Amino acid sequence: MTNKEKYQRTFSVLHASEFDLEELTMNKRKGIRISKRITAVCAAAAIVAAMSVGAYAADIGGIQKKVNIWLHGEQTEAVVDIKQSEDITEYELKYTDESGEEKEIHGGGMAMDGFGGERPLTEEEVLECIEDDIYVDFKDDGTVWVYSKDFKEDITDKFDENGYCKCQLNDGEQLIDIEIEPNKNTSISTTPLN
Repeated sequence: MTNKEKYQRTFSVLHASEFDLEELTMNKRKGIRISKRITAVCAAAAIVAAMSVGAYAADIGGIQKKVNIWLHGEQTEAVVDIKQSEDITEYELKYTDESGEEKEIHGGGMAMDGFGGERPLTEEEVLECIEDDIYVDFKDDGTVWVYSKDFKEDITDKFDENGYCKCQLNDGEQLIDIEIEPNKNTSISTTPLN
C-alpha cells in the first residue's frame, strides 16, 4: 500500500460539516465629521503644550540633572541646576537632609586657561568641585563637624578657651589644615598624601 492510498483510507471517514457561508457587507461611513468644539479643545491643548515647552526652553541653557554626591559624610541624592554664561558657571544644588528638610547650596566659578584668559567651568568641573568640597558645619547643639566625602569628624574639642581652632585632619586621601576664628571665619587648605 502506498502513502497516497494510506492517506485516502485514513481521511475517507472524515466529512466536512454542513454550514452556510454567508457574506455580510458592512456599510462604510463616508467622511468623518469632527465637531467644532472638539477641534477647539484640541487646538487649546496644543497651544498649552507649546507654551510649556517654550517656558522650559526659556531656562536659558540650564542643565539640570540628578546626581549622587557626598554631603555631610554620606552619599546623598541631589538635583543640580547648572547655568553657564559667557564668563561664569553658576550652580544650585537641592537635596533633602536627614530630617527631611529641603536644603539648597549655591555656587559657581570660572577657570583660567594657560594664557590668562577666563572661561566658564564645565559641568564636570562643577560636579567635581562640589564633590571635593570640604565643609565645616556649626551645629545648633554647639558641636562643630568637618566633612570631606565619606570622612566626618567632630572637632569641637579642638577649640581653645578663646574660640580659636587650628587643627590638621587626615581623611585618607589628604591632610586637611583648618583654622577657625571666634566669628566662624574659616580657612581650609589641603595637601595630598601621595
